[in-house]
Amino acid sequence: MAKEGLEFYSFINDRQKALVNIYFTNNWLHSEYHVVLKAYNVTAQQFNILKILNEVYPKSMMVSAIKLQMLDKSSDITRLVERLLEKNLVVRRQDQKNRRKINVKLNIIGHNLVSEMDKDIGNFEGFVEHLSDKEIKQLNLLLNKIRSHQ
Repeated sequence: MAKEGLEFYSFINDRQKALVNIYFTNNWLHSEYHVVLKAYNVTAQQFNILKILNEVYPKSMMVSAIKLQMLDKSSDITRLVERLLEKNLVVRRQDQKNRRKINVKLNIIGHNLVSEMDKDIGNFEGFVEHLSDKEIKQLNLLLNKIRSHQ
């Protein structure tokens, strides 16, 4: 990203510019992320579910527990799990004790896909490798601080 990308905008103050810059950077990262995911025929929300399930592999998780851990809380988890089933990446089963609860787990194909994708996704750290450890800590602190203000 050679140019700042915001040079065509005028801002009332630096706070407004910071908010627009965060939004702009989010969209830029999101676009780069989708290029990688598209190669695997997986959406960002589907990959999020795969990563969550990979953390407990080979165990399963209740759909409601997956939803709590998702980055995008507004995602339609039922539809996303259905798509992952169609792609033969997960297995879905009703809970033995409570038939209203649905458990989902990665199958070996899904587990292998996540391992393969992690290599490409790991390259994203290159976007911030020019920042020092101190700057990274400060960035994380500031982003957390923005989200915690409600």
